[in-house]
Parts: sequence; structure tokens; C-alpha cells
Amino acid sequence: MPLLKRAFLVFFASLSITPAAYAVTKAAVFPFDLHDAEQDGQLIPQYNPDDLRRLKLIADELRSLMQKDGKYQVVDLSSKEKEIETAAPFNQCNGCEVPIAKEAGADIAVTGYVDKVSGALINLAIVARDTKTGELTKTMSASINGNSDDLWLHGVRYLWRNRFNVEATSK
Repeated sequence: MPLLKRAFLVFFASLSITPAAYAVTKAAVFPFDLHDAEQDGQLIPQYNPDDLRRLKLIADELRSLMQKDGKYQVVDLSSKEKEIETAAPFNQCNGCEVPIAKEAGADIAVTGYVDKVSGALINLAIVARDTKTGELTKTMSASINGNSDDLWLHGVRYLWRNRFNVEATSK
């Protein structure tokens, strides 16, 4: 068989890889929750606007990291805003995000939680649940020493790289 013909056969055979090799996990990434210890005891907590902005910043960063990875497709939750607002905070509802994510077409529901112990110590946690079973599939946390956009972003990127997406980086 001529070399060129063999090269074409190899090329076309490589295109017939099973669809499972390209399977994409649909992920619903919910807004992150916040607990600020300085607000404990307050009837109506007055959260720092920078902290609220950072919650959105790190949730958006996680969505971006997942989308760029290629193994995840982040589903749009904008039509579920009222359900999300009613169900939150997700760190206290033991999986109430799962039906919302499932209805949105997601395979996994991803929630995040920031526990601001003080202005200098922050704990960041991310949890993923399977929408078919409601079972936890991933739980992870990291401590952040400081309170800035860069440090919060560093925390979510660290969790993505070293905990959430560890299967991809260990191969």
C-alpha cells in the first residue's frame, strides 16, 4: 500500500474515536455564598460591597476555567434566578441546588462558599453534586490569608487546578 494512502487511512481512523472520548460534562455553577463572622449577631447583615463583588468574581472565574478546559460546558442559569434566590444559601440546604441544576440540563451542580473569619483569614470551599443522584462528587477547600481580588482569585484557581480538575492534571 502506498505511503500516502496509508497516511490517509491512519488519519481517517483517528477521526473515528468514540463519542465518549469527547463527552462534555454540563455544569451548573451557582452564585457563591458568604458568611462574614463580623456580621454574626446582626439581624440584617451589612456585607462589605467588595466582598459581594468578589463572590461574583470568583464564581465567574470558576465558570471561565471550566469552560476553557473543554471537559465542561457551563449551563446558563439566568432563567432560574428566582429559584436560586429562594433556595440560597446553598451551603445550608443539603443539595437543594440539585433539582434546579437538573432542570437546567446540567450533569453536576457546583456551589461555593466563602467563610470570612476575619479581614485576614478567609476559607473558600467548592462542592459538586451529581444531578442524577444528588450525591457529593467533589468537596474541597482552601484558606486564604488576606482579603483582595487577587487572593480570592488565587484561591479559586488553586482549587480548580489542584482539587477540582486534578484528574486532568495528573494524567
